[in-house]
Amino acid sequence: MPQKTRDLFAPTVPVDKLNPLFRHAALQPGHEAARALINEVYANFHDVDGSFVREFQTGGFSARVLELALFAYLEEKDLDLDRSAAAPDYVLRGQHSVAIEVTTTNPAQGTAPDANTPPDLLPPDLPAADRQFVFQIAKAIRRKLIHRDAQGRPYWEQPHVKGLPFVVAVGAFHNDHAQFEPDALVGNYLYGLAQALSRDNTDNRVITQKEIELHEFNGKTIPSALFRQPEAADLSGVLFSNQHTIAKFNRIGTEQGLGHPDTALVRFGTSYDNSPDAIEPHQFVYTVGRQPASYRETFAQGLHLFINPWARVPLDPAAFPGIIHTSVDADGIVMPEVPEGFHPLLSKTAVWHGAGAHQVAAQFHRDYEAAVDAAYRGRQ
Repeated sequence: MPQKTRDLFAPTVPVDKLNPLFRHAALQPGHEAARALINEVYANFHDVDGSFVREFQTGGFSARVLELALFAYLEEKDLDLDRSAAAPDYVLRGQHSVAIEVTTTNPAQGTAPDANTPPDLLPPDLPAADRQFVFQIAKAIRRKLIHRDAQGRPYWEQPHVKGLPFVVAVGAFHNDHAQFEPDALVGNYLYGLAQALSRDNTDNRVITQKEIELHEFNGKTIPSALFRQPEAADLSGVLFSNQHTIAKFNRIGTEQGLGHPDTALVRFGTSYDNSPDAIEPHQFVYTVGRQPASYRETFAQGLHLFINPWARVPLDPAAFPGIIHTSVDADGIVMPEVPEGFHPLLSKTAVWHGAGAHQVAAQFHRDYEAAVDAAYRGRQ
């Protein structure tokens, strides 16, 4: 058996085959912490079919980063992981056994991401981007539902997982803004229900919910409420993340002291506000490695499990501890359960490297806080 690659960022394929995102992560000094942490996690990872390194360095870079980040979460929670078979990707044993298959939304064939040019914070047409996101998520999940192995079996019928809840884990990478799409859109598609929060004339929070029949993008339509469709009867849940990317490894690695001393990171975005009367998310900003202990990042943060209440094999949310769980309550309301602590919804990470990086980051941090404070006062 060949010796396992120790450095995932040492190219094993011709340079012209390397993914632009891989090259960026491998060469940028500001990503030193990500490289170190990814290699640490990979040291404990069992490459079942021997294809991980090649795919990580070529067309499957984003999907393999997500797969490795999910592995880090499973290790973080000390879950009983069975990697004896190549598919599905992960099988959890023990009290709450689950089969998990990982997938991603991907750029259109023939398009390549520009890793060296930071995208604008938001897409130019946000409603269109939201519609595209739903279509891409739907396509990625359905791809796993219709997949059959050489014997014609779907994932959930394979002998080593038959009878277990089947979960598709999905991340969005189809364009530069895919990770800035909210998880609520995934819930809208899976349950066929959309929610809005507002206040009544006594300033109490009101939840309104409406049914969604179809989703439309570029003249095409797909039915909503995937969990209610016959094709999803064996789909026990969907595990979504818009945060398990190279940036997460870079931040956690920096917190652990693995980064270059002349690299500074500032993370900013929105997080869940668990206040009973909250109708808007909380705005946050922090300098990575210098944030309060309550903002310490984990691999659990950013994971959102959507449970199919109509699945043939029920899924116990306890199978995935420490993350957000959503299902439909007895009154038909889509209701998330958010654990205590810091749970980001959407975020971006600014990275500076070189002399003066920490001073520039500190100024950015102050300016961002001032802008948030001014916006808040403007609403009063």
